[in-house]
Amino acid sequence: MDHKRVLVTGASSGIGRSIAELLLQQGFDVLGTSRDPETIKNKLSEVKYFALDLQDPKSIDALVPKLGDIDILINNAGQGQIGPLEEVPIEKVRSLFEVNLFGIVHLTQAILPSMRKKRNGLIINLSSMSGIFGVGFTSVYCGTKFAVEGMFRSLRQEVRPFGIKVVMIEPGYVSTGFEQERFIDKSSDYYENAKIFKAIRDHNIETGVPPQEVAEKVLFVIKQKDPKPGYPVGGDAPRNAFLSRILPVRLVEWFQRRKFSKK
Repeated sequence: MDHKRVLVTGASSGIGRSIAELLLQQGFDVLGTSRDPETIKNKLSEVKYFALDLQDPKSIDALVPKLGDIDILINNAGQGQIGPLEEVPIEKVRSLFEVNLFGIVHLTQAILPSMRKKRNGLIINLSSMSGIFGVGFTSVYCGTKFAVEGMFRSLRQEVRPFGIKVVMIEPGYVSTGFEQERFIDKSSDYYENAKIFKAIRDHNIETGVPPQEVAEKVLFVIKQKDPKPGYPVGGDAPRNAFLSRILPVRLVEWFQRRKFSKK
């Protein structure tokens, strides 16, 4: 693995930082991105950090020429939202898609030519269990992750003849400071249900698996000669992913409602 060059987006904290730290220990040459590298606390000294704003196409275009060849692209950076779809401003819907979908597509498009030329490469997307089944009050976030799953699983078929592998990592709840913009208004008809949902979700995140567990799954995928399309990771994520494939949709929805209802 020595000298393999890895780009980890969103490497300043949380899952991204844990991935960067573990891959450094394994001998990889790690490059990381952050919206503002100057503000990163406790930088990993061996990581070369670059500025990247996935909402800004010019930022992506400015970054790519500075990178050189990338052997492994890890699309980790992302944002979240909580609130009823009816009340999320449409410009906020668009902005979340810019970060969680369009930005990573743009970056991937820019890096693919060098991988294709070498006929070798690996693209790992940090998706979510929310890309496998819908969860109320995270409609826009789920929408971005469903889109990522569909687009990159399709890309997997397109680039396989060129020796490029595409894999989805699908975490459940992870104990990080994941950014979640909130749209929950006390005057809303949705308020009580949304408040209950948020309290349960916040608790699940606080008690979730450490980000190192996700990083270990990323390393596992890198070491696979022919990795599977997707890898659920963390807590009951593997079980839930399996059940979502074999159970009737209405039963999955019932479990989801029960999980996020007041006991």
